[in-house]
Amino acid sequence: MAIELVFKLAFVALFAGAVSIRVHYQRLAGTYREGVGRHAETHLTHEARPLLIIRPLLGIPWYVVVLLWFFAPKSIAWCQIPLPLWLRFGGMVTGAAGLVLLWRSHRALGRNFRPTLEVFNEQQLVTAGPYRVVRHPMYIAFLIMLASTGLISANWFIGIVGVLLIASITLVRIPREEALLRDQFGAAYASYIQRTPAVAPIRAFRGDSR
Repeated sequence: MAIELVFKLAFVALFAGAVSIRVHYQRLAGTYREGVGRHAETHLTHEARPLLIIRPLLGIPWYVVVLLWFFAPKSIAWCQIPLPLWLRFGGMVTGAAGLVLLWRSHRALGRNFRPTLEVFNEQQLVTAGPYRVVRHPMYIAFLIMLASTGLISANWFIGIVGVLLIASITLVRIPREEALLRDQFGAAYASYIQRTPAVAPIRAFRGDSR
């Protein structure tokens, strides 16, 4: 059906946009010039071991079902759900919102962005843009986009497993990421933690402007 093609193109556009943002800011930060091998080594050094299990355990089935939805949708009828068109189009809107948040988060970081858990000598503590509201807006952006894929595809497996994948990565990575930032920025980061929530902008909703 023509309408399914629209949703599939929106799905592709969402992830093409995310990849383009990541690649652009990796180039801006110079991580490609420093070498893929060095960053792979950093990734294995700092990443928590559970992530080496979580990513393939949830990621591989997710990608398989996505590919089947694109090329053999009848084979995954068991996880398709009859969503109304307005809800699927709503998923496109929320996915686009997540993509904008991802872009703004990368833009705020600029050259401070790194795809791996690491800090460097010239790194700055960024508290502007989305980082003024929450400490980890990129994780929120990915959660929004992955939840949106379930609506766009009308597939509960794609939505739920995608959210579980990002949520589990978020829960494991945040403590390690913040430990590195505390070591790097000391009292400045401790103060930032006190005035800024991690992922849920509760203070912002309450009008707390500290």
